[in-house]
Amino acid sequence: MTDNKENANSLAVLTENKSMISDEDIKGDLIVDVASCEAVIKNVNIVGNLVVKSAGRVDFSGKADKIIVEGDDTDVYAISGEAEFAESKILGQNSHIITKSFADYQTVDWAEGSVLLSRDWAQGGFKMAYAVCGPLDGIPVILIHGLTDARVSWSQAAPLLAAKGLRVYVPEYKGNGKTDKPYGQDDAYSVRELTKDIVEFMDVLGIESANIVGHSLGSIIAQEMNISYKDRVRTSTLIASGVRLDTETETMDWFVNGDGEDFKGIFAYEDTQKLPESFIKAWGDTSNPDPDFRMANFEQLRQVPYYAWKALTKNLLKFDNTERLGKITGDVQIIWGSEDGVFPREQQEALLAGMINANVVFRIMKGADHSTHWCGYEVLNAIVSYIAGFAK
Repeated sequence: MTDNKENANSLAVLTENKSMISDEDIKGDLIVDVASCEAVIKNVNIVGNLVVKSAGRVDFSGKADKIIVEGDDTDVYAISGEAEFAESKILGQNSHIITKSFADYQTVDWAEGSVLLSRDWAQGGFKMAYAVCGPLDGIPVILIHGLTDARVSWSQAAPLLAAKGLRVYVPEYKGNGKTDKPYGQDDAYSVRELTKDIVEFMDVLGIESANIVGHSLGSIIAQEMNISYKDRVRTSTLIASGVRLDTETETMDWFVNGDGEDFKGIFAYEDTQKLPESFIKAWGDTSNPDPDFRMANFEQLRQVPYYAWKALTKNLLKFDNTERLGKITGDVQIIWGSEDGVFPREQQEALLAGMINANVVFRIMKGADHSTHWCGYEVLNAIVSYIAGFAK
């Protein structure tokens, strides 16, 4: 990272396999020429051009006169609203400049916002984006998404819950959606850190307590909130949850180790810093009947930087709540799809056996897979009713 506030000359990012520059004003061209890697250019105002010579991925926010992509196999993410530039030119082969946010593929009846949280990223804090809907005086519900699902996960459920009179918040944790994505700080993506972020989010918005609903990794965060921040939790709803992530299941073995053909495993793309499209299509595959939802879901997966995929996965693989489930108390609702390939039946039995001090309701959604509330409108409506009926 370059620390000086203003550079008088052109700046070349040449020396590291991964490079970041942030919060600078540059007079002259900013040249990215790194060996098959990811470059992160955050809040940089360039009085000149952004020139990308290398292959890989570049995430750019700030201003530039032009974006010029000379490298082959290069994706430059310069999302409208975050990046401003007058012109662009692609000279390389199989290269792209992506300007449309994943969120623009859907029209959802909610408002967007963001809060500045004081914690980490070189002590400068970070922006957490969120969506919100429902009456101001409604019972508060916080919906926490899965690994790399962002707000798309709850884009169908949230308005339905709001229509039932609930005040619904959908925060996007680090690495996802429109929230900042700390670079080079894997520990910032741990379950405990992500949980602290949700609690600070509540502090900033003045939410004393809420009904916490989590899906997949979001359900793991919900478990941690129940254990460590009981006074902030009215009820806990765990959707597609488990005690730990078992890489011996067919789904997770594929995710971590690949299939030996089209996909090499989640940690195998250091050389390109880009996950293959075949993986995006397979991981994001869903029976959801809404084409806009499916498109937004695929695009959100593409827009998550590779370093965030790795950091979130590494930390989730470390998680094991086997010895802590007895600390979960209060009213807990577990919703599980019978075809869940990530957290199968054995994980549900472990959850039920371990939560000896909680009042647990266990619900099975027959035929639903790990995506659960995405599977179709019938399952969605049932889960919305369960969440609304459980809230207090």
